[in-house]
Amino acid sequence: MTDPRAYKTFPLTVALATLIVFLPALWNGFVDWDDVTNFVENMNYRGLGLTQIHWMWTSHLMNRYIPITWMTLGLDYTVWGMEPLGYHLTNILWHAANAVIFYFLAVALFRRAIPETAIAMRVRIPLGALFAALVFALHPLRVESVAWVTERRDLVSGFFYLLAILVYVRGVSDTPRHPLDRQHYWGCFALFVLGILSKEMVVTLPAILLILDVYPLRRLGGGLLSWFGSEARKVWLEKIPFFAVSLGDSAYAFYVAIQEHSSQSFSHLRPLGRFAVSIYGLAYYLWKTILPIHLSPMHALTLHRIDPRGLPFQLSAVAVIWMVAAVLVLRRRFPALPAVVLAYAITLIPVLGIFHNGRQIAADRYTYLACLGWALLAGAALLEAKRLAVPAVALVGGVLGFLTWQQVQVWRDSMTLWNYCADNDPSSVAYNNVGGLLGQQGDLIAATEYLRRAAALDPDNGQARNNFGNVLLHLQDWDNAALEFEAAQKLVPDLANAYWGLGCARMNQGRLDEAISQFQTALRLDPNNQASREKLAEAIEKKKSTPQP
Repeated sequence: MTDPRAYKTFPLTVALATLIVFLPALWNGFVDWDDVTNFVENMNYRGLGLTQIHWMWTSHLMNRYIPITWMTLGLDYTVWGMEPLGYHLTNILWHAANAVIFYFLAVALFRRAIPETAIAMRVRIPLGALFAALVFALHPLRVESVAWVTERRDLVSGFFYLLAILVYVRGVSDTPRHPLDRQHYWGCFALFVLGILSKEMVVTLPAILLILDVYPLRRLGGGLLSWFGSEARKVWLEKIPFFAVSLGDSAYAFYVAIQEHSSQSFSHLRPLGRFAVSIYGLAYYLWKTILPIHLSPMHALTLHRIDPRGLPFQLSAVAVIWMVAAVLVLRRRFPALPAVVLAYAITLIPVLGIFHNGRQIAADRYTYLACLGWALLAGAALLEAKRLAVPAVALVGGVLGFLTWQQVQVWRDSMTLWNYCADNDPSSVAYNNVGGLLGQQGDLIAATEYLRRAAALDPDNGQARNNFGNVLLHLQDWDNAALEFEAAQKLVPDLANAYWGLGCARMNQGRLDEAISQFQTALRLDPNNQASREKLAEAIEKKKSTPQP
């Protein structure tokens, strides 16, 4: 058994292990996946002056209202400028802080769950909490949230989320159904609001607090009937402000999505498809938690993954059925299991098929909060291991750390990222991005091949059709370039570059009136586009100098 005096070093152990494993991220750059829009091309967040702060608290760039996260990024710019190393260092430090907070949260929850009579297990609580914290912090599923600067929002919101739960648990008396200490109650509420202002995923916290009220805090009593008794009513009433904020933020996020026309998937996915996406996600995240190999930043939403007759859906459905069956059979013997499974499912609701949006069917970053319960279960299991506990911590921590160290380097730069995606989980999105990057580097022949694959895999990918048109434009294949730009315009009507590209193709075909119309539309969509302005002037001048029939 570990010397209890060593337990005092466990928080530092968690922090150092996290910092070491994610160290390669310091050499990563900004990547061509939202980083360009958020940071490279975005002048508004750069600093903490009144102008920047006003933008942070009023903007919903890329359909996100995350002012607290933007303030941390503005501070980064103040210190580091546009040096990616500083942003990555801040991400790693946020994650290390979250891991330490989770360690203390695990200690608090284990102490509430384990009876006073189980003296031997209570002595090992810090070791179980250490294991839980390492499983959370070093797991490869965390890489996307830490190594990708855009996902700072996961780390900041996770910080306030974990602190809110820790404050809540510590404010609950050992006496069942005792009111929550007022100071801890409002502290938890304030942290909850800060979390929501960092990322919308935190909206599920009120439901998680209710689950904790059932187990292990036992504030709602032992049976289902007691949950709705007069004594339990106080527990429900204290959650009203939390649920009010959650509903308000959810409604605002939904409103922004509609206003920004980002809810495209609300129309193209039918109810059965949404159900299939939900089942796939529930099974996928659990499976990758257990066996975190063959991870990919882009898990494309493809028809074969949501086809009820296909193997991916059927295996996912079987896994979910087994998970539910395990909860029903073992709920009395292992009361932590239903609490963890329910928290897992509820935390994922904002990103499951019900509210699905985008070309991905799942994303590793969605597990940052959702899989905290599985880490706690791992720590609880270790409490039973006795002599095998220390070797288990070393072995699992070492394996997870090694896998994460490798996965972090996938995010080194844009080409490394998208080549990895194209090789490990081929999709139209991955091929499109590799092709676009090759085109920027001047390798037009290779770019053509990748973009042709992207268009073949998903003819409805407007960005891929537009990029394909750009490459064909450089190859002076005016006719086929025009076809691709026309397709892109139908798929993404507000894509200014598609009108610029078609204007260029029409001008080289000698169809000057059409070219002028296309450049005018491009300027209407993007008034600051100097290239469209110059081409419009060129087309008008060329028309003036062309003899009229």
